Amino acid sequence: AALQQIGKILGKTDWDFSVDPCSGKSGWTTLRPQKGFENEVGCDCNNTVCHVTR
Repeated sequence: AALQQIGKILGKTDWDFSVDPCSGKSGWTTLRPQKGFENEVGCDCNNTVCHVTR
């Protein structure tokens, strides 16, 4: 729910909330972004849970 609110505030329309944001798929990252338009969610994962860190 927190990422959905952040995405709404930032105007993000390409974040797919049906996909795990730590998977690196479906709009959660951009391979070669233009400077100033970086689009990435960073995660810290272990064997059981992932935490969004950026």
